[in-house]
Amino acid sequence: MRVLLTTRFYRNGQTTHVLTLCAELLRQGHEVFLIISQLDCPQYATWLKKAGIPYSRHGDPLRLVGLIKKWKPDLIHNHSGQTLEATISLGELLQVPTLTTTHYLDFQPQELLPKQAAVIVISREMQNLFQLPVPTFLVENGVPLPKETKKKKFSKQALFLAQVTQGKENHFAHMAKKLLAWGWKVKSAGNWRYPGVQYLGWVTDVWPLIYQTDLVVGTGRAIREGMASTCATWVLGEYCDGLVTPQTVQAFRRTNFSGRTTKNPFNPKEAALLLQNPDQELFRKLGDFGREYATRNFAIETIVHRHIHIYNYVLENPQPQVVSKTGKSRIMSNIGRKGGIGYETSDHCG
Repeated sequence: MRVLLTTRFYRNGQTTHVLTLCAELLRQGHEVFLIISQLDCPQYATWLKKAGIPYSRHGDPLRLVGLIKKWKPDLIHNHSGQTLEATISLGELLQVPTLTTTHYLDFQPQELLPKQAAVIVISREMQNLFQLPVPTFLVENGVPLPKETKKKKFSKQALFLAQVTQGKENHFAHMAKKLLAWGWKVKSAGNWRYPGVQYLGWVTDVWPLIYQTDLVVGTGRAIREGMASTCATWVLGEYCDGLVTPQTVQAFRRTNFSGRTTKNPFNPKEAALLLQNPDQELFRKLGDFGREYATRNFAIETIVHRHIHIYNYVLENPQPQVVSKTGKSRIMSNIGRKGGIGYETSDHCG
């Protein structure tokens, strides 16, 4: 299958997901071409070339019609509100179906989503919020599973892995200050700086870094990557959900590990119970649990299989369909049973 992917470049987990999706589609034998507008980071351009992903950073995908016509994509998969309108026009010119993944709750322009052959949402929270008159599938963001998972000896190493906005900064500063006072060595990969925290800047290959870490702090993809790497993880963003455990993971996952499950502020007294004198055996067990959970639920290989089922559905049903208010249709239900598309319903899922 030939898949054209469109997005705008951001230094966040959304871009990392798109690139990971491209790489895994290639690995599974499909062809991809990526249009990633406003790509101004040499690190990512180098990563794309190394991964063998053909791409264009042209700001106007419609200027590439001639090139894309020769390539003959089967469909277009969009990942950004900023490129949605151009994606729709491109699909009409090429006469191929288009679909969009919405990566955030305030996705705009939401009024254009009904023009898609299908929409993919990334969390149960988003699925409940979006009521669209087109087939809507729930497929979470996936992560690679590092082969090396054996950790060095526990050494109180914490990693803040995030693109920090103004709304997150106070929480990050508060937690970092406490961790440093409790004897933790703290690093920051992203855009956030704090006195005493080792600043690494934006890191495209986080796996060697996470491998040296005992606790990953962040939201969304950072939590999934930490779990996949046998780390304990702490959900902290504009809100603080805290430590991911077998008891909390289902609820936290429903909101994409965003912190919106409890909407609590960071509580240093509660954090001290777990982090001031950390129980090394507890952290080991949480790391093992996270790896096993990520393997079952977040492996990029499985996530791409689900995407392929949706692509096939879109190719068979290229025109937007009006469905019930529950967001389900007879065809969607059948595909869900046969191909496992959507949210798994085992007791280990959110």
